[in-house]
Amino acid sequence: MHSNHNTPAHRSGLGLAERAVRAAQDVRAKGAGDFQQRHDTPERWNRWARRARVARTVAVALQLPVDSVTVADDPDRQYPTRGGNVPGDLITVSDPATGQEWRLLTDFTSPGESWLVLDRCPECGTEVPVVRIACLADLGDYLAPETDLVLDDEAGDPSVHGAGCALVPSH
Repeated sequence: MHSNHNTPAHRSGLGLAERAVRAAQDVRAKGAGDFQQRHDTPERWNRWARRARVARTVAVALQLPVDSVTVADDPDRQYPTRGGNVPGDLITVSDPATGQEWRLLTDFTSPGESWLVLDRCPECGTEVPVVRIACLADLGDYLAPETDLVLDDEAGDPSVHGAGCALVPSH
């Protein structure tokens, strides 16, 4: 059964069924997280379910609607697992009020509890992890103009910067 035209949700346009259909349409349009293939194998379903959990967790931490968070394969980073390397999560957070986006990575020092904000290196222009966040206040501290920027350890990793970047510590 796909719809019941006599339900209050159908009349109001704000019910669960319409929100669910819109959510599916939005996810398909974004091509996010292998939505079309999520039922193909148990491994794909587990990856899809885990990414949905990541999106919910990030949304709660940043006080955003869940549909403002998209989790997809990170094209630049692979992580080792028992079954071989898998793409990391590239988390895109969209501000519903402004449309501005931020990109995050999982922070493996506390997975599921904090994330690394990606931003452009002011020297080489490469997108690098710059700061750890665990809540909205952490992101606010990073974005506040009066905050003295202290880059995270990952930002100093030479492998994430362009050749000869002045911000990479020399040994």
